[in-house]
Amino acid sequence: MRAWLCVLLAAGLLAGCHAGSGKDVWGETTLTNYPPGRSRLEVPVQANDDGAQTPIALKCQCSDADPRGQDSQEVTYNCFHQRLFDKCSETYMFDANAELAPEGFCQISCSRCNCCEPPADVLKSLGANRFLQALEATQPSLKDLLSHPGYTATLLVPTDDAFDAALAKYGTLLQNPAFLTELLKFHIVPPEPVRRGLWSSPLMSVGPKLYTLYDGPQTLSVPKFALPSNVSWEGGLAGFTIQGPYNAATVVKSDLPACKSLITLIDSVLLPFDPTAAPAPDYLAVSTLVGGRGCGVQPNALITGTELQAGDANRHGTIGGCCASCAAFRSCNAWRYCSQKGGCRLPEGQVIKYGACTLLRSNELAAGSPPNYSDFSAATVPLASGWVLTGAEAAGAAAQPATGAQPATGTAAQPAGTVAAQPTSEPLVFAQGAGRKLFQV
Repeated sequence: MRAWLCVLLAAGLLAGCHAGSGKDVWGETTLTNYPPGRSRLEVPVQANDDGAQTPIALKCQCSDADPRGQDSQEVTYNCFHQRLFDKCSETYMFDANAELAPEGFCQISCSRCNCCEPPADVLKSLGANRFLQALEATQPSLKDLLSHPGYTATLLVPTDDAFDAALAKYGTLLQNPAFLTELLKFHIVPPEPVRRGLWSSPLMSVGPKLYTLYDGPQTLSVPKFALPSNVSWEGGLAGFTIQGPYNAATVVKSDLPACKSLITLIDSVLLPFDPTAAPAPDYLAVSTLVGGRGCGVQPNALITGTELQAGDANRHGTIGGCCASCAAFRSCNAWRYCSQKGGCRLPEGQVIKYGACTLLRSNELAAGSPPNYSDFSAATVPLASGWVLTGAEAAGAAAQPATGAQPATGTAAQPAGTVAAQPTSEPLVFAQGAGRKLFQV
């Protein structure tokens, strides 16, 4: 029976098994850092365990099974959010049936796996200094994602030389923290939405289109190429091309493991905008970048307001379509939009469908004040928000909160007993008038 339990889920588990021994040895040397009074449970030996076929024996035997309801077996808060909301030591994390998760739930996300490092740590060891510096400058911060050992994605990381070349050309634009956020999101590829597999180099060989976290309509693709005869499931291929809408990058190294993510180094910064017509470096740069002309756009934010139309009933293929639908809808002046092909999963488990555009009425915007946000975080808000511009002066007032203004305290639903996740402590300031450089050249 254990042979069936010990499977490799490319985006969920790093698992290896020693079946056929009749003894449960899985994870004995790799699982550490248990809270006081807790330890790994013993899996009872079942009939037919001896002689069972052994799956691929991975170097790192750790799991990240999501907690689930005792009766329904449904997952609400996954391991990523359990760690984010500081629930790793809760009793329910260790009350799993021994056959289901003898080591307890969320071992990778809760840093109880001693054989893998989160993406940010691996990037540091690789010397990807510019990428890390850029992560620090994004707003909301993308480093919160990549510092999490349970984060799952394929990261396309430009070398330092590639970033220096981009800074030389687009240095002013890259001082805009929201613009920089969208540019880096164009280099983060979530798992394939159907089977949840990571985009390793062998999978890229089939010539796929790659949908990133970027909120605009542009995508990446990989021209189909033949696999070498000696390639293994670990990949590690180099020299193939990742094609963007306006330029391409060559893969320098690929499939570098970072817990549940993979890191691929590339020799260019992939551009989601036409370099001959780059957006003006002002507070509307993000709107121009993602195709939301006529609206202000804030990535990874939940703008507040009275709902006028549900997103499921108002789906559009682009942010521009969402913006236009709000402008045409009576009383609408704000909206929320899901740009992710696999849907936008909120912490409590609700999945907003791709293209869903929720139309809102913001009293703050109607009064000529900056919009309010109930949450502002790359870790908890996969949606973009925006507002309809009503003229040059009104647009400037709405897009730039008053000095020191912050989004409202987060209200996203969380596991019981959790303190609400707070938005960034930094003011929500756009490039115009900010008076500071966030990504130093």
